[in-house]
Amino acid sequence: MTIPFESLRQALEEERSRLRGELARLDARAPEGIGYHDHMADDATDVMDQATRVTLRRHLEVRLREVEAALRRMEEGTYGICQDCGRPIEVARLKALPFAAFCLECQARRER
Repeated sequence: MTIPFESLRQALEEERSRLRGELARLDARAPEGIGYHDHMADDATDVMDQATRVTLRRHLEVRLREVEAALRRMEEGTYGICQDCGRPIEVARLKALPFAAFCLECQARRER
């Protein structure tokens, strides 16, 4: 089965746009400062919100890097080839995770 490059490229480009938008919205909602409330519970809530935003930002940035790397692999002609073993990545895997850089077997080994 051949890899549907154009539909996967479009999905990756849409995901890149969505992630950039999410990062921009996250930055726009950032609080101005912590420690300016009259009550410690309000400050604690701000700290927790900030920690959640930092975690979400990191996740979005990692995913954006994965998407951009997949688009580069498309340009270089290495998209759909496992970066560990060099075998083709299953089309079903690419359809589910267009930014996948490893075949299922190599990904499982990395996660162990």
